[in-house]
Amino acid sequence: MESRSKKIIAIIIVITVTISSLVLLTPHKSLYCQSLEDELEQIKEERKETQEKIKEAKRQEEQYIQQVSEVEGQLKVASTELGDLNNRLAEVKSEIDKTTIELVLKKQELKKIEDELEEKVEILNRRVASIYKNGKGNVLEVLFKTNSFIEFISRLKLMNLLAEQDSEIIQSIKDKKNATLSIKKTIVDLREKEEEHRGKVEKLVSRAEEKKNEIDGICDEMNSLLSKTRADKNALIRMEKQLEIKEAEVTRILESYKYGTAPSGKFMWPVAGKLTSGFGWRIHPIFGTRRFHSGQDIAAPYGTLVKAADGGQVVQAGYFGGYGYSIMIYHGGGFATWYAHLSSINVSAGQFVQRGQVIGLVGSTGWSTGPHLHFEVRINGVAQNPLAYLQ
Repeated sequence: MESRSKKIIAIIIVITVTISSLVLLTPHKSLYCQSLEDELEQIKEERKETQEKIKEAKRQEEQYIQQVSEVEGQLKVASTELGDLNNRLAEVKSEIDKTTIELVLKKQELKKIEDELEEKVEILNRRVASIYKNGKGNVLEVLFKTNSFIEFISRLKLMNLLAEQDSEIIQSIKDKKNATLSIKKTIVDLREKEEEHRGKVEKLVSRAEEKKNEIDGICDEMNSLLSKTRADKNALIRMEKQLEIKEAEVTRILESYKYGTAPSGKFMWPVAGKLTSGFGWRIHPIFGTRRFHSGQDIAAPYGTLVKAADGGQVVQAGYFGGYGYSIMIYHGGGFATWYAHLSSINVSAGQFVQRGQVIGLVGSTGWSTGPHLHFEVRINGVAQNPLAYLQ
């Protein structure tokens, strides 16, 4: 039983050693950060995708511009219709005002006619009452109590005249009664007609206002969508421009790898300090995710001098994303060193520097949790473990 356990343990040890050997002997691409060639291809792909998005945003912008133009045309028509209806409503109200004045005048006329009618009816009533009271004999008595024929004729003419006047009064009473009835009917008809007309126009105005408000809302929504599309398009254009700059920068760096010979010896330490986070996989101190660390972090006080690890040409000096203020020096033969998170830069792109020359100061720019130097060694763009190249 014991010998069997020993055999099992031996087999496990052999398997473990074999696997370890395979891991050590087999190149593992994930142990290295992305090469500059791969990064350039990725940038080109992202730029191409961004350009396609810009084209789509422009197409969408043109569609929204056309739709906004159409809606604005509809809004203009609706506003014109509403304006015309408001003018009609104003005209109707003006007509109603005129009708109101006319009604007042008609009422005054009616009152005058009614007063005249009342007066004539009173005269006629008095005359009829007098004739009835005195009887017909009185009329003859009045005619025959004359001293001469001429006086008789004069009284007869007077009686006929009075009879004609009575007849005229009666006819006038009839006419004025008919006139009052006609005026009253006209007043009623005018009121009904104007109120009906005003009601119709007010309904039309209300519908026109609803239509205009609805189109106005659509117009605002379309303008909002157009503004958002334009903002997105402009953001994509800015992104594409940044990618273009980055593509040119990486291309320039790759071009710089094509000349010179590799350094003959080891690199000097760029800064005096304490080694902290090393080369390889780690949990990122800011994002908390498992990421590959492509360099060596050297903790040092803020403002500590940073020196060139060897002589060469500065191919990049400036702010570079998460690296913050950083410098890349090309030493020839595909070898380059990278100095990141600096507080200041003392060299410029294209400048040649000597081994040990001060190129910047330690800082904490970019994605950094404190003052330190992030130092990389790259061969043909691929990051290597810096400790293997430092003396």
